[in-house]
Amino acid sequence: MQVISRTHVGLVRENNEDALLVREPSLFAVADGMGGYAAGEIASRSTIKAFEAATHSLRHEQEEQNIRKVMLEAFDKANTHVFKMSVSNESYSGMGTTMTALYLPGDGHGYCCHVGDSRLYLFRDDKLEQLTHDHTLVADLKEQGKITDEEAFVHPQRNILLQALGVEETVKADFFSFRLQEGDRLLLCSDGLSDMLRAAEISRIIGCADPEQAADKLLEQSLDNGGRDNVSLILIDLTTQGEESCNG
Repeated sequence: MQVISRTHVGLVRENNEDALLVREPSLFAVADGMGGYAAGEIASRSTIKAFEAATHSLRHEQEEQNIRKVMLEAFDKANTHVFKMSVSNESYSGMGTTMTALYLPGDGHGYCCHVGDSRLYLFRDDKLEQLTHDHTLVADLKEQGKITDEEAFVHPQRNILLQALGVEETVKADFFSFRLQEGDRLLLCSDGLSDMLRAAEISRIIGCADPEQAADKLLEQSLDNGGRDNVSLILIDLTTQGEESCNG
């Protein structure tokens, strides 16, 4: 397994409000903060820190039921921590963050816990699949068949979140598991990447490059396409043999 992470402030923002967790070989997360000046940065970093502290027992868990319990409780603890910060300090009022977390215990499965619009993608057999569901207004409109994928990509309200960590006293995180295969590539990213790259672009880049090249090209293309937000990603490659280089 090879893991590559990248984060960049982008071309518009002054602060990087994204935060990453890379605890190899098993626990990974991307958080994208929101709020007033510097508050989003504090929200994402505090959430990652609280989540990591609450998941040390995962190292001893093998049953999905127990993994689910630990991850969901860790999301609850992170949510409570950030919410208390936001209500106790006026400068943090209204801050919050997305978080998408992935646990790979080595049992042939991936376990994901998720709130917001950061994403987990699976690239397998030259096909890209978004595994997480965005907790956004636009994602709901798309699911209801009211707008197309292309309309969703350019929709002026595409960044309106319906749920985030730290905004309310309680949060309802998604949890799911999925089987892994040799050759899979997993991509965790903030919306600074997915808002800049259509699925076809992500698929092309991941499919033709070795992991280091893929990570660099995903970041580079996000910036070339506008870089309107912070861009963060974790690329996990489960291929044991080298991939053909990407020259395109």
